[in-house]
Amino acid sequence: MCGSGCLLVEQIYRSMADLHILEMESGRKLAYAQYGDPEGVPLFYFHGWPSSRLQGALLDGIGKKRGLCVIAPDRPGIGMSDAQPGRALLDWPPLMAELADRLGYQKFHVVGVSGGGPYVLATAYALPERVLGAAVICGAPPLSEVGVEGMMWPYRTAMFIRQKAPVLLDQGLRIAGRISHQKQSGLVMRRLLATLGPQDQKALAVDDNFHVITRSFQESLRSGAAALRADGDLYSDPWGFDPAQLSKVPYFCHGALDKNIPLALVKRYIDRIPGAKLVVHEQDGHYSLPTLHAEQIMDKLLVS
Repeated sequence: MCGSGCLLVEQIYRSMADLHILEMESGRKLAYAQYGDPEGVPLFYFHGWPSSRLQGALLDGIGKKRGLCVIAPDRPGIGMSDAQPGRALLDWPPLMAELADRLGYQKFHVVGVSGGGPYVLATAYALPERVLGAAVICGAPPLSEVGVEGMMWPYRTAMFIRQKAPVLLDQGLRIAGRISHQKQSGLVMRRLLATLGPQDQKALAVDDNFHVITRSFQESLRSGAAALRADGDLYSDPWGFDPAQLSKVPYFCHGALDKNIPLALVKRYIDRIPGAKLVVHEQDGHYSLPTLHAEQIMDKLLVS
């Protein structure tokens, strides 16, 4: 069945055709896709890993309904954005400040899913006066502090290989990218998803969600596996700031059944943030939370 899936897939390919690329002050190019209401309140959407700007299509319908202009940038080296060698997490907020200036936004909301979570925290830390509201959905914790205990074996394995032989990790990502473009990739992906919990399987059984996540992964490898691995390296490196010092505290939500990023790891750092409240969805996992509850989360963000 096509159903609403066709609508989101259409949004993906429309965003490919209407790609926005800005040359920043550094001379590097920054790519972004726009979803939702073009005249709405600006919301910067920070994609997960491995993913890209195309993931922002998940908020297209909600953006139109809630009057949000969703700006989804590719991080440096991802998708159509130029690489930024040696970048750190705190290099992101100045880039977003420049993007907002170029688009005419004085203030904006920030939302990050999974690997986009640390970028929300960095932006809220460095630009509190410009952030209207912030939300971290099933966000990654500072792995250098909390460790990887309980994470799914592919993530633990990737972390180990990254430390011992990063070239092998690049090769693994390239192979995954090639598989994702083959005719039987859908079958392979669905077999992998069968290892997830029932709520995550339910969320990704919906064609629109499945296609957005798959296509976003493919786009993340446009500049090569080394660039994607470099983006992933930042999760293991020290963040360069203490989340406990946040003056603009995000809205945190996480699924109790999250197998990708276990709730226990997230609690270890959120508990140290004064005033932070973590909303736990007891029956949700890593994929069901941002897809099945996105509208509810956006409503919380808008009144924060």
